[in-house]
Parts: sequence; C-alpha cells; structure tokens
Amino acid sequence: MQENRYSFIRTTQTESPQFDLLLEKVDALNVWPEYILNDRINMEYWERIYYEFPLFQFFLMDGDVLVANGNCVPLYLTKSERQNLSDRGWDWALEKAFIDKDKQSKVNTLCALQIAVNKNYQGQGISKLLLRFMKAIAREQKLKDFILPIRPSMKHLYPLQRMEDYMQWINEKGQPYDSWIRTHLNNGAKIVKVCKESMFVDGTVKQWEEWTGYTFQSSGKYIIPFALNPIEISIETNRGVYIEPNVWMQYNLDD
Repeated sequence: MQENRYSFIRTTQTESPQFDLLLEKVDALNVWPEYILNDRINMEYWERIYYEFPLFQFFLMDGDVLVANGNCVPLYLTKSERQNLSDRGWDWALEKAFIDKDKQSKVNTLCALQIAVNKNYQGQGISKLLLRFMKAIAREQKLKDFILPIRPSMKHLYPLQRMEDYMQWINEKGQPYDSWIRTHLNNGAKIVKVCKESMFVDGTVKQWEEWTGYTFQSSGKYIIPFALNPIEISIETNRGVYIEPNVWMQYNLDD
C-alpha cells in the first residue's frame, strides 16, 4: 500500500462547497440498513457531530476520491466510568459527547464511533491508517484514553449466538474469528467487555415492515438482514424492538 498517495482532510469550514461535497461522498459510503439509522440517539445527534466536533471527523482521500471517513467524539470520563464502560455503548458515547460539551467538561477520552471504507479500497490495510490517525487526534487533543464500541463485522451471520461467546471464537489459525475484532487486536487494541445495549431501535410494526421489506403478522422473534440479534415483534402492543450488542475495545496511546 502506497500511503503517500492518500491525504487526510479535516475541515472546520462547514459552510464551504468542499465540505458539502465531502458529506455527499460520505453519504454514498453508507452501508447501514434503514432500521439502524432509526436509532433515536443516532437521529438526534449524528448529523451534528460534523458541525460541533469538526476536529474529530476526518476524510481520507485518493485525489478526488473518498477512500474512507472516520468519526470520533471527545468524552469526559471519571475513573469509575473508565473502569466500567456503559452497557449502552454507542448510544451512550454519542449522547454523552453532547452532554459533556454542554457542561463544558474537560474531556479526557477519545471515542471512535465509525470507520467507513470505500468498497473499492477494502482489503488494502486502509483501516490501519485510519486507526493510526485517530490515535494522532487523541494525542493532538491531549486525551488520555482511546475507546470504541465496535460492531463485529461477521456477527450478523450468527444472530442467535451470545456476543459474549461469539467474540471468543477463533479461526483455523487460532486468531479471533471475527475479522473486525481481529483487525483491532492486530493493531494493538484489547477487548474490554460486551456493551449489551449499544444501540436501541423501537418502532411500530408498520415501521419495521417499511424498514426491512418483511411482513410481521405474528408476535415473536425475527431474524433480519445485518442484525446482530433477532428483533422482537409484539402485535398486541404494535411495537418492534431491536437491541444491538457491541464490544468495547481500548487502545494504548503510548504505542
């Protein structure tokens, strides 16, 4: 991989044509299913991170082509919070970033929320560049810790298995079975714990049918594409709920 062909961009000029074009390119990288995008915390806060935390969002370019983008937020964590990261994982981190900002808390932790890589550049070690850049951001901003609630990339193939069990699976080489867990461990991260309620999506039965293209005519659990757990449908209450587990990981910034 020729690293010098790529360039990182961070922009605080959020009203510039360049910024608007970058966001359009980021939207084109989106691989999330519609139901994930309807997580309440995501809907409330996500678009604001580019405007309120611009130094923590970045774009990796190959000329005019968007190779990847990364999204982080700064947090203030007490010693107790660092030692017992929230079971609400991704939702907690995104919401807390804005709460801490409103309180003008002295942030001390970087939390990565997303890494998205252009499909034409996958399998080329791009994620290693992005993680290295995230570490550089943490050091630049004088943050002490770097954490992230990751979504194991192959867990959706095994939605009936507990995350606590799945994250310990190994492949024929004795390495972590999940490719995304393996990537982070190979880059120096450690597994901290499962965050059992990292994302929470609640909607009517009709909304779930629109989000998934499925029909739900009986109460019970359903397996749907890309979900890490089954969803729970209740015809009686006209609700559907999806609770997604992620895995908290942590990097050593001294590496």
